[in-house]
Amino acid sequence: MDQTSWTPVLALVALTMLGCAGGDAPTETLFRAPVPSNVVDGVEWRAGNWGPHLAAGEKGSSWGNHRAVVVVDAGEGDVAVVSIPWRRRDLDPASHALIVVDSATGQPVANVTARRITREAGEIAFSPNVGSSIYYVYYLPWESTGGFYPTVTYPSQLSTPAESWRLRATSSAGTGIRAGKTLRMESVNTFHSFFPMEVAATEAERAAFMSRVASDGWAVIPEHRDFPIRMRESIPKHWTDRDSAMVFRSQVLRGEAFTLQLGVVAGNDSLSDVSVTFDGFAAEWQATCFTCGGIDERGRIFVNQLVLAPHQVHALWIGVRVPAVARPGEVRVRAIVTTNRGQQIIPLQLDVRRGQAINHGFNEPELMTRLEWLNSTVGTDPDFLIQPFVPVAIEGKRLSILGRSIELGANGFPAQLTSAFSQELTHTTDTLSPILTRPLELVVLVGGQVEQFTDGTYDARHVARGRVEWSVSRESPRFVMRVNGALEYDGMLDYRITLSANVATEVDDITLPISLEPSAARYMLGLGRRGGLRPASVDWKWNIENHQEGMWLGGINKGLQYVLRDDGYVRPLNTNFYQNQPLRLPDAWVNGGRGGIRLRTTDGDVLVTNYSGSRTLVAGDSLQFNVRFLITPFKPISTKAHFATRFVHKYVPVDSVKAWGGTVVNIHHANEINPYINYPFFSLEKQTAYIQEAHARGVKVKLYNTIRELTYRAHELYALRSLGDEVLNGGEGGGHSWLQEHLGGDYHSAWHAYSVDDAAVLNKGTSRWTNYYIEGLAWLGANQQIDGLYLDDIAFSRETVKRMISVLHAERKEVVIDLHSANQFNPRDGFTNSALLYMEHFPFISRLWFGEYFEYARDQDYWMTEVSGLPFGLMGEMLQDGGHPYRGLLYGMTARLYGDVDPRPVWRMMNEFGIEESRMLGYWLDEPPVTTGNPRVLATAYERPDGLLIALASWSGRDETVSLTLSPALRSRWNGGLRFVAPAVQGLQPEGQVDPSRVRVPADQGLFLFVRR
Repeated sequence: MDQTSWTPVLALVALTMLGCAGGDAPTETLFRAPVPSNVVDGVEWRAGNWGPHLAAGEKGSSWGNHRAVVVVDAGEGDVAVVSIPWRRRDLDPASHALIVVDSATGQPVANVTARRITREAGEIAFSPNVGSSIYYVYYLPWESTGGFYPTVTYPSQLSTPAESWRLRATSSAGTGIRAGKTLRMESVNTFHSFFPMEVAATEAERAAFMSRVASDGWAVIPEHRDFPIRMRESIPKHWTDRDSAMVFRSQVLRGEAFTLQLGVVAGNDSLSDVSVTFDGFAAEWQATCFTCGGIDERGRIFVNQLVLAPHQVHALWIGVRVPAVARPGEVRVRAIVTTNRGQQIIPLQLDVRRGQAINHGFNEPELMTRLEWLNSTVGTDPDFLIQPFVPVAIEGKRLSILGRSIELGANGFPAQLTSAFSQELTHTTDTLSPILTRPLELVVLVGGQVEQFTDGTYDARHVARGRVEWSVSRESPRFVMRVNGALEYDGMLDYRITLSANVATEVDDITLPISLEPSAARYMLGLGRRGGLRPASVDWKWNIENHQEGMWLGGINKGLQYVLRDDGYVRPLNTNFYQNQPLRLPDAWVNGGRGGIRLRTTDGDVLVTNYSGSRTLVAGDSLQFNVRFLITPFKPISTKAHFATRFVHKYVPVDSVKAWGGTVVNIHHANEINPYINYPFFSLEKQTAYIQEAHARGVKVKLYNTIRELTYRAHELYALRSLGDEVLNGGEGGGHSWLQEHLGGDYHSAWHAYSVDDAAVLNKGTSRWTNYYIEGLAWLGANQQIDGLYLDDIAFSRETVKRMISVLHAERKEVVIDLHSANQFNPRDGFTNSALLYMEHFPFISRLWFGEYFEYARDQDYWMTEVSGLPFGLMGEMLQDGGHPYRGLLYGMTARLYGDVDPRPVWRMMNEFGIEESRMLGYWLDEPPVTTGNPRVLATAYERPDGLLIALASWSGRDETVSLTLSPALRSRWNGGLRFVAPAVQGLQPEGQVDPSRVRVPADQGLFLFVRR
């Protein structure tokens, strides 16, 4: 097969066809390349396995992670001089301090100075102690602020030697100088080791090597997958020990997802237009260059534009899928690397073994077998629907989804939106409640007059069971408007509107007015406001410092979120990182700062005007006005499922989970069965044993695993670095010492879980890592049998969540996903609301845990909008300071068992009542079930055939005495002879009879009451 490059689309097709064929073919372990000699310059390189001078997470100074072990000749001189061939990758080694420690005493010596420092070697002088011969020279000492986000710095000097000693030590003709010799180069452990790929060649070795292997000044060096290329600025010493024949040889197994590297060395000039093709593979073989491009998270083929600066080294990661039925024997092919400076050809000799790779080798990710996952499209079945959603129904211009309907106008925009959700939120009704008071329209104002567009013809059509699309072209004398709309089964209504000018026009304004029923706009989230009651008016302007692009307006059982965007939208970062990748402002809506949003209230409606301001258009100009709506609530809540599910959010023995009453255990990271953040592929045997035990005891197990930060222990980290900024965020570096010493720069440091010494770098929520992540979830569902995920302030898109749900449901009968967020209403996160930020994910998750820094002292409207999840079809739990038990139960919320927080007393009270089988009747109903006569004291009732549970919660700063009144509907079922009892709840309230006409409610607290006949 001549000059064939495996395009990602062909790869996808091929991978679906290549299973574990091969019948009873024997299995073998994957091939491991031989390790280069660890003796360089006569010095042994090894992991020292010595304890660090400073524990992870602590604040203070450390001698560092790297040292030379030297021996000093016997003698009486007070100056020892030793040359250390450290072959360093850091570009300015002279800027780092040196510490010399006497191995006999474990203490630093008094006098140390550098006679000569280069990247290749250092000549160090120090004052030896009498009777001691072995010394440790630490050459990268550092200081740390400690904590979860450490600042680690490398001092240039830690002590000042005596001047008279320093002059003798640096003199070329000094007397009393004792010679030293380097025995070993050591790192604190294997993970920190520089060997072999960060032991740099000298400039002379590099020059000689390039003269042997380069063509037109640049070279391609093949390298095994076992040794990821780490350095961009240097080549490793072991390359220079090779002969000039750049031939790659390896064994492969049938069915294996094999990988290798081609290291491109730029030489004295830059390189660009880098690509790889393959020559000689038979038709059933497939090969691709992951670094050169692939399939993005939206299923689109793309190409990376690779440019290498002079002398830069860049790894091209290559994937070869060996056919499951490949004939054993040697396969000889060629990899052809093409650049702006010509081509180079690398022969590949692959010895196909008889054995079959188990699961394509994916179970051994340390050999980069899972790089194939970067181009995966699993979970993209357009017909997959999650329960309880139903397909989109079409009746002419009326579209129906679960609990909601959309009536399209002749212009393609909604003429009306309606909701059938009950105020109890547990079911839908036959009554359709309107959301809009007027049809939507994009209004173009010219010369004080509204531009009149003709309405085109169109039909809404299914493109999948859960998605309907339509498009309409409209014209006016000056403009053409193209409206592309789509509705999905969860309530996502998406518009892409293109406005093109036929003639030069002075435009007064282009607006999208949205008129809502006041009952559909009682509450508000967004535009820099905390959640709560909607104000009478708002005037807002775009500001990139704030993550604000729209709002949610809603009542308890009907509402509308919308965001204003364009085709250049990229999801911003969140959770302390918004300012590193803020909102990409939509040009047409912003219009140089003239755009904004106005909200005004009248008796009949709430009018939100999204305006872009005046502008001048010339013929041919096009503007993109995209708007994405979410119609809420998304789904009915299931109080039975909610109250039957009790979370234990800590890694504890399964016996403890059962004894505490938990039904689901969340396994965070930083523990023995899930040690590293967002990479739950270590400690798998212990993880399996725990999950199997939990399942045998009827407990579900969920793992912490998301996208936003990635552990520095991820096997594919250097392969991801080869993709430039496609996956990993660029940045100023810093953070944990390992990151600085092994990545150098151009990354953004993130969380440090110092209990397991795990540091993370920031990655992007929308990249090919999404494809890897989705494949990883499928693998975890199939192999580890996880029951769901704990998502912590997610950075990915709605489409990613849909794919996650799809692959997990394919492996597991029931999937539980809870979403945690810290309060995003702060400058670091751009003053956004967590509920607004993650609303597009709400249809696909099971529960909320909106916790750290949420302001539980705020009023009930803040609780309803920012915390509870109820207006969106979700229920949640509390976190910050254990929450507020009384206010929480107004919304069906308790804390979860986490840290020192213990909700078990409340759980026991709920169990005693039998809350799972109750009907939740909230204070927000038009006819509240229980009233107190005091607007600062609210009540929610839970009704069973044999009794009531009333949750009272106060927002009054003083003790209140209230009288309870049952609603007429409740009285019709409950009348006469009722007993009101306060059940004992440990730490909250004692048991006692209560007079419903005089109920004492402590200041800012509440009361739980049982009502029985």
